[in-house]
Amino acid sequence: MKIEQLSEIEADIYQVLKKYLRDFNEFNLKMALPYCFEKLNSKYLDTAIAVAVKSLIQKKYIIQGSSLTKEDILRNNNRKKILDFIQINPGSYNRLIRRELSLGSNEFNWHVGMLEKFGFVKKVRFHQRSYGYFEKRSYMDHEYDLFLLQNGKLSEILKILQKDQLTISQITKALEFHYNTVQKYLKILQKRELITLSVTGKHIYYKANTDLIIKLKKIINGQMFIDFAM
Repeated sequence: MKIEQLSEIEADIYQVLKKYLRDFNEFNLKMALPYCFEKLNSKYLDTAIAVAVKSLIQKKYIIQGSSLTKEDILRNNNRKKILDFIQINPGSYNRLIRRELSLGSNEFNWHVGMLEKFGFVKKVRFHQRSYGYFEKRSYMDHEYDLFLLQNGKLSEILKILQKDQLTISQITKALEFHYNTVQKYLKILQKRELITLSVTGKHIYYKANTDLIIKLKKIINGQMFIDFAM
């Protein structure tokens, strides 16, 4: 993940604030500002220092009430693993990440909370109790599609439809899923335009929307943004 770059004054103040955190163990804006004025008033005006400190807060290099800085966050192995997993699997939900990384509930909530606070990830809610985690960047309004792909059964249906066009009965037989389950997920996939359908005689055939799936893969690995820039 690309971290916002700092200006010269921001970089100087950031170094001072890291020393401040070692001395006081928690960032407090009211205390930190006079500390920065004292250390840097020979080089910068107080007003410029105040603006730069607020910019560091906005860029989430420092957080009110925290003893950590942005660069500290990924020094923790579990936080690094969570972020890496979310980058590769955007839209992953709590239980999936915990299962794949062998993390307890409290442990996961603490670490992912720190990643959220410092602007590395975002949590997107889709229903009352359904949400997925994403890297803090644009997914071109396809967050819900990426969230759906993290559903095991739905993903299996989509995968088989990338190989061939099939009827509901054929999908049910191939995957050994209940007919109603397949029917429910096909409606979701069709609504999101992740599949297309065609009618031959009395049969309805479903097939994956390859163009959209390719687009989603490009969004995940960042290729889509490179394409737009060219």
